[in-house]
Amino acid sequence: MDALKLDYLSSGRNFWLGAVALAVGLSGAAYVAWSYHAGSQKIAQQESLIASIRTEKASRMDPLPVETDTEQTTLETAQAKAIILELNLPWKELFAAVESYQKDDVAVLSIEPDSQKGLVRITAEAKSLDSMVTYYAYLQKTPLFREVELVSHQLQDQDPQQPIRFMLQAKWGVHP
Repeated sequence: MDALKLDYLSSGRNFWLGAVALAVGLSGAAYVAWSYHAGSQKIAQQESLIASIRTEKASRMDPLPVETDTEQTTLETAQAKAIILELNLPWKELFAAVESYQKDDVAVLSIEPDSQKGLVRITAEAKSLDSMVTYYAYLQKTPLFREVELVSHQLQDQDPQQPIRFMLQAKWGVHP
């Protein structure tokens, strides 16, 4: 059997390679730590600048006069009430009453409710004057409408069928 050679003293080549790798690693770690510290200082400076600008801006702002605020609040309250009135109107009943007319000789063109006045304007076209009068009488008998009035009517000469366009106005809402 051959003799076993054990070398407890290493050559200097492996030692220097490890030392260089350790030095490169330590210098890289030092650079990263320095970059982190410089970046965090820069962020702290930016945050303090933003805070001072906000403080200065807040001190410069004048509060709104109380009168304007009250007027604005009153206006917004009135608008909110108008919207609530619009939403609380019996829309389903209105459309059902207008659309339940069984004859096809009248075409409803528009429905314009005015919730504050409790009125509705209906614009329609009828094939004849008799059809218009019949629709008018139908709406007068409808429980949802009261005080139905014929606001205007006009013969449409430019149309070959010459329908009559008319507008009715009624008080709208369920009444006792």
